[in-house]
Amino acid sequence: MNKKIIEKKLRSKDSSNFTDLTSRDEDWKYVSLQSDINNLELGKNTNLETTEGFDLDANGSSYIVNKQKEGLSLTDFLEIEKPVIEESHKRPVDKFLFQQITKATGGFRADVSSDIEDYFKINFQSKENTIPYMGLNIEKNKSAKFFINFGNLVESNLYPLIEINLEANSNLEMIIQVTSNHEINLINSIYAKLEKDAGLSIHMVSTGGAFSRSRIDVDLFGNGSNFNIDGVYFGENKQTHDNRVFVNHLGQNTTSNMQTKGVLGDESTSIFTGTIHIAEGATKTESHQENRNILLSEKASAQSVPNMEILCDDVICGHGSSVGPIDENLYHYVMSRGVNKEKAEKLLIKGFFNEVINKDSWDIINKEISSELIAKYDNVLERSSNG
Repeated sequence: MNKKIIEKKLRSKDSSNFTDLTSRDEDWKYVSLQSDINNLELGKNTNLETTEGFDLDANGSSYIVNKQKEGLSLTDFLEIEKPVIEESHKRPVDKFLFQQITKATGGFRADVSSDIEDYFKINFQSKENTIPYMGLNIEKNKSAKFFINFGNLVESNLYPLIEINLEANSNLEMIIQVTSNHEINLINSIYAKLEKDAGLSIHMVSTGGAFSRSRIDVDLFGNGSNFNIDGVYFGENKQTHDNRVFVNHLGQNTTSNMQTKGVLGDESTSIFTGTIHIAEGATKTESHQENRNILLSEKASAQSVPNMEILCDDVICGHGSSVGPIDENLYHYVMSRGVNKEKAEKLLIKGFFNEVINKDSWDIINKEISSELIAKYDNVLERSSNG
């Protein structure tokens, strides 16, 4: 453990300061919590492969740099001298997050001192349960791109802790992809603090694992800062995809936008909680959130919970959510052009996701993710046909 990554207000606390989590807690509603969530059982990964196409390989215990990036310096977890975030403003800390912070098993701090125009690609792998730490600091007036992949080499539970500090007028674009075909739990805790005119964009993909969860807290601390998140997820069998996004507008002239879309088949489920908090004095704020879900089975379910807390005037806000099967009118529209219902459904699902994944910012993973989503649909359809 490296106590130096812990922010000031947590240094005097221990696990006895936190109550055990249950599914009755607001932040963990709608999911079945495993018994070890309040006492994470961790191991140590020893083997680390070098994977083609990635700049860094990590396993939660150690990492290997395959390709250096100019302007990017990495500090090993045990050698980090100060936390990326000295003091968070609005992030709540429960027993799970406290365990992540105090039991982190390895990782690094990345400091960006010049622009990184191509994605720095990180590939995770593991056979033992671990808590990898990533602290990202983007210096003033700089920009960077990071791609974090949790693919089939992740064979155990992972509980990544990601902290992001964006200095004035800096920008960070991130892709976080969870596609492991193993029955694992992957639970992210992400916290970001943005200074004046800083910008953060996160693109999320969740199709793998048994339980895939991201808890994201963003403090738009500086005037003119902005945050964007968009994402797609597809559930099959009994998968759970859980996304909880909390955006705190603290400065003036800040903006945020959330757009997430999911399709649920078999007995899978999804949870989306999006909370927009606009503090007193945070005038000229503009914030929007949208979550849409298509259910392919009567046993599939989706919980969509948008929230707004507005404590000042002179703001623009909006939210929308939907849960249900594909509209029959859409079927009729497509089928009237000579397409059978099965092909019509596939076309409609592709179109549903394309609103997100066809954006320019998704270019490097567009084809791969499109194929992955359709393969998931084919799996659900085959089981339904054999049902």
